[in-house]
Amino acid sequence: MPYNDPDPADPNILVSVELESEADTIKEMAYVFAEEFARIGFDREKILRVFRHPFYAGAHRAWRELGAKRIEEIVDECLVVRARKSSGLLE
Repeated sequence: MPYNDPDPADPNILVSVELESEADTIKEMAYVFAEEFARIGFDREKILRVFRHPFYAGAHRAWRELGAKRIEEIVDECLVVRARKSSGLLE
């Protein structure tokens, strides 16, 4: 089968759907993105670039809906928690 012609019967074909969500869901999603990128070692600016870049659709949507200031607060909070965990202050 050609690369650009996926078989609809293939159970491994990527399928996505967009679901409507509430503001609380978007906020939680932003926390998940920020925590994940903090865990893999991204610094503040690198995490904020992810949120600002349209390629990262979920993170970018959170940035658009919550605003830059709220995303910065979320990122800062996640980085503080991550630093505490790394230093052994939180377990």
